[in-house]
Amino acid sequence: MILSKIERLRNNRCYNLYVDGKPLLRVHEEVLVKFGLRTGDKLGQETLDTLKTSEEFVVAREKALGLLSRRVRSEKELRDSLRNKEFHPHTINMVVTHLNEMGILDDKNFARLYTNHILSRKPAGKALLQRELRIKGISSSLIKEVLQETLLENNEEELACNAALKVMKRLRGSSKVKDTKKQQQKIVAHLSSRGFSFSTIQSALRKISSNNTSFTQLELE
Repeated sequence: MILSKIERLRNNRCYNLYVDGKPLLRVHEEVLVKFGLRTGDKLGQETLDTLKTSEEFVVAREKALGLLSRRVRSEKELRDSLRNKEFHPHTINMVVTHLNEMGILDDKNFARLYTNHILSRKPAGKALLQRELRIKGISSSLIKEVLQETLLENNEEELACNAALKVMKRLRGSSKVKDTKKQQQKIVAHLSSRGFSFSTIQSALRKISSNNTSFTQLELE
């Protein structure tokens, strides 16, 4: 096959490649320069296959960068998005490796940001944070490392106390739940749903009861 024409597209850094006067392939300028393509070049099947692979990589990389420009994503999220756009698994692997090497894709940074985002919305315990990070595809070792850092800065017992006090305030303003023991049970259920452990809930309730005589400690033992 002879490359008979290279046509630049208007308002686009892409080119149409023609073989024997017929359109064959559209490539980005980056690919054109990389292969040093010129009119009259002979294109074998192996060269053509490599061209297609390189072009798909550029298209997938640009798509990935567009997704990451909108919001930070985990590697799993990015892989899933590219897979949904039907890129070849090998291409996805190459893009992910490239972005990791460039420091643009970083699961540790994502885990930190996502954990802080969750905590900025509502207090949450270790179990909930672990669950949410696992859903995003973060590895167990990274989850452990990030949560050690985050919960060192944000004391889990204090987070549980803050969550409990918010529920207490809401319940005491309600006419539906007047019984103190039922209020306590609802607080425990809420804290448990937010991922706080039994021991953390217990410590938080003890701390609150020691500072609030109207709040009798719930028997958890």
